[in-house]
Amino acid sequence: MGLGEVTRAGVLAAVEECRYLGRDTFLRKYGFRRAKTYELVLDGGRYDSKAIVGVGHRYSVGTLLTADDFSGGAHTVARRLRALGFSVEEGASASEESEPFVPQLVLQPRGGARVRGPQNFIKSVRQGVSISDLQGVLGEQVGVLNGLYPDGVARLWGSTPTSQVSNEKAKALKGRRVGDEVLFYAENGFIARARILYLFNSSPVAKTVWGTDEDNATWEHIMALGDVEEFPSSIRTEPILQSLGVPAPLRSLTLRPADDYRRVAHLLPARRPSALRQPSSAPPAAPAPMTAEELLGRFGSLNTHRSVKAGSPSRHQPLALLWAISRVVADEPRLAPWSQFRAEVGPLLAEFGLPSSKVTPEYPFWHMRRSGLWEVHGALDDAGAMPQIKVFDSVQPVAGLTCEAAELLRDPVTRLDAITKLCSVYLKGVDQHALLDRVGLAGYETVEGFFDASEVGSGQELDPVERASGPAERRESTASRPVRDVALVRRVKELYRNTCQVCGTRLLFKRRHYSQAAHIRGLGTPHDGPDELPNLLCLCPNHHVLFDGLEIYVDADGIVQWTHGGEPLGRLHRHPSHPIDEAHLRYHRTLCTLNA
Repeated sequence: MGLGEVTRAGVLAAVEECRYLGRDTFLRKYGFRRAKTYELVLDGGRYDSKAIVGVGHRYSVGTLLTADDFSGGAHTVARRLRALGFSVEEGASASEESEPFVPQLVLQPRGGARVRGPQNFIKSVRQGVSISDLQGVLGEQVGVLNGLYPDGVARLWGSTPTSQVSNEKAKALKGRRVGDEVLFYAENGFIARARILYLFNSSPVAKTVWGTDEDNATWEHIMALGDVEEFPSSIRTEPILQSLGVPAPLRSLTLRPADDYRRVAHLLPARRPSALRQPSSAPPAAPAPMTAEELLGRFGSLNTHRSVKAGSPSRHQPLALLWAISRVVADEPRLAPWSQFRAEVGPLLAEFGLPSSKVTPEYPFWHMRRSGLWEVHGALDDAGAMPQIKVFDSVQPVAGLTCEAAELLRDPVTRLDAITKLCSVYLKGVDQHALLDRVGLAGYETVEGFFDASEVGSGQELDPVERASGPAERRESTASRPVRDVALVRRVKELYRNTCQVCGTRLLFKRRHYSQAAHIRGLGTPHDGPDELPNLLCLCPNHHVLFDGLEIYVDADGIVQWTHGGEPLGRLHRHPSHPIDEAHLRYHRTLCTLNA
């Protein structure tokens, strides 16, 4: 493993990711610092040569070269980049700069309805507060805010004071800094992020913006925010909070140092370009980010070739996309070199492609660029409409999902919708269970999924001779399973008095009433559902098995239907104090569609 394995295509792919993420986010994600001497110069941009080569190695051969694995001098990184045909210059700006600022992470609960959290977020963060409306209470801060917000609208958030000196909130209020990243937490997920532009204390400003609470306190510790970005869908908190050592649910303003932030930065979506503070001569606006709906639209409208004999769309592109989705799930590089793509996707085309289709992995590798979901780096500029395989073999271009598509597909709901779209539109007649298992996307056959990666494909049978006599063999294993909240299970059973919400049966078992709590969207991989009351049903054992096995589902009108046809089972019984999340029911319906 060394610099000699880095290809030109891998470097170009790393540069593209750096452009998409932005310099600081890119460096933070992969654990590099800014270049002190040598910078890669490409198409008018300057890039940190060592970071680009380290990430370029990941896209070239699949493994990241970390900052500690190699040096970044003239005889190493610069020499390799020049050998690949790139321009490398001494970066005067880099050598003159002091140690770059690395933000800390501020975890900020938004607060619920009781403390007017949703209303305050909309009012002072999403919509912003007119600075002119605060003229009478801002005092000397007015000049600062006018400089930060040329449009006259400030994005503000605040915190009430605390009498403690060593709790999480006190440490966060004292230790947070301008430039730190803020993650807003609400309803068991991260809903938005922003950067701190300015910090100040002002009770008059806080009272004007947010009023006071029931204790007559106000949010006088104020953050002026920039780069505000609300996530299209809530970000899962469990892996982030667990990595940071923060208990869930998040109940207090919490600060984590820069090193901790580096460890979880890759779990967050790539940052979008900010539209908050535009210079007077702003360049043309960047294209709006792709939404999940647009992503699914592109999955459903691939420009696939139709076989004259079969009359069906070619399966080459859908199979390649399933392979690419599996790389997102496995946290592998989203781009892969041609040799790896051919070795892994070629057999898929042979096994699951149309019988009349030739095995030509070069076609999806190259032509999916037109879909808006796929990118290719490193092919020769004069390669023509369809390069010959010997060109691919020679230059080893890399290809895969775009950064934007890969980020959207990290969301389990969007990912299931995309897989279902590919299977239902292009892969009819395929053994879809076998296909998904083959590409590493197993777990969609039941609600429960897998609780640990080690469970996938881990079933082992003993040789018949070994089973002939003696007690059953035992095998040690290590797996991680989510800890279910027993209080929630008890609560849903109490609400329905152990009566099945589907059939109304109230079983008596060992002189006690018996029922089971069923998750609508499973807790295991790949579903990653939350352990919360809106994600639970109270069912009898029979209907629990049928629901988990995707044989029955609840339709949009609340009627329990059979997945494979038949008379409806009736309306799902609901208790007024049981708020069932319709999004979880929709996820379960999509699973049933995929398995129908």
